[in-house]
Amino acid sequence: MAGEGDSLPPIKLVIFDLDGTLVQTETLVLSVARDVVASHGKELTEEAIAASLGRRPLEAWQITADLLGIDKTAQELFDQSEPLLCERWHEAGVLPGALRLVTHLRAAGIPLALATSTSRGTLTRKLSSKPDLREAFDTVCCGDDKDVKFGKPAPDCFLKVAQEQGIPIENCLVFEDAPAGVEAAVAAGMRVVVIPSLRSTSQYPSPDATAPAGVVEVLPSLLAFKPERYLGLPPFSDNVCETIPLDAVWRISGTVVRGFGRGSKQLGIPTANLDSASLASAMAEAVTGIYAGFAAVGTSAKSYPMVMSVGWNPVFDNEEKTCEPWLLHDFEEDFYGEEIRLVVVAFIRPEANFPSLDALVERIHKDAEVTREALVHEMYAGFQHDSFLKAG
Repeated sequence: MAGEGDSLPPIKLVIFDLDGTLVQTETLVLSVARDVVASHGKELTEEAIAASLGRRPLEAWQITADLLGIDKTAQELFDQSEPLLCERWHEAGVLPGALRLVTHLRAAGIPLALATSTSRGTLTRKLSSKPDLREAFDTVCCGDDKDVKFGKPAPDCFLKVAQEQGIPIENCLVFEDAPAGVEAAVAAGMRVVVIPSLRSTSQYPSPDATAPAGVVEVLPSLLAFKPERYLGLPPFSDNVCETIPLDAVWRISGTVVRGFGRGSKQLGIPTANLDSASLASAMAEAVTGIYAGFAAVGTSAKSYPMVMSVGWNPVFDNEEKTCEPWLLHDFEEDFYGEEIRLVVVAFIRPEANFPSLDALVERIHKDAEVTREALVHEMYAGFQHDSFLKAG
């Protein structure tokens, strides 16, 4: 399939960052960082988060201490945080789409590299329960490697893995999430696909799909990546009725609360809204987008197909990430206050902005059609009877 990058050199090495790109560690790190900062009477700010993301741990703590005015050395803050993190690295899951992409590229014979600010010892702990990722890479560069003089945003780690594989920089494609990592990959002269870890993309360069180096795409998740846009990378072949099966099914439960009132009133689509407290842990691993699955409500044993929006809803510019499932069934009564159980099995598309509410409504109904068609496929149909959907 023709792609925007067909006139550019073929991709012969794909390089991944780890934290926030392949593995959902950043929510965990921020949780611990907030506790450490609070113990010194300070509050972790968005400025400190943005400035420290993607850097070596000691560098990140130095930046945080400087910005927040914490009278401790970076080493002291690191020593305080590290034991807390070591106890919890097992909680970090693989981000949606990561295993799919890594497995696909390996099967196609594309060399893979990992370039991370994480130390060797911590990398071992982070990947101890993730053999599919641990064994995926042909070369790995860590933040404490002796031959890496400068960490991100310097390009050293990216140049090292390319050199080890004997691949020219123009044949490398990098996946990064943090501003420091993106800056490093751009400085290395490589093409970069950004999967932002920050809601605002203002700290990332504007993408140019035709550029021989620099940021070529900014995507909401790895699920939205289309390898056929790059010469040398084969397309995926796992789509099911315009959906992508998730690497791991999501099972989410929460209480239905009153939301914005726009689903029924403005759109004519009666979506449910889940309380944010019960979704805190589940949403940490959820990327934004439109998904399909099954739902059950209250004490009923009946399950229904549903299409679900996860994210900020660009049309309405939400201040908080929300989860709004639309159960594809006509209910006689509202079910506010009831427990809702969701089994999410497939990704349909990224979130998108629309020029009008009519265009949004048309697309939502299209998503519902895709959901109904896909969920009867043998890949998904059995999940309608998943034990998680049963009450009690």
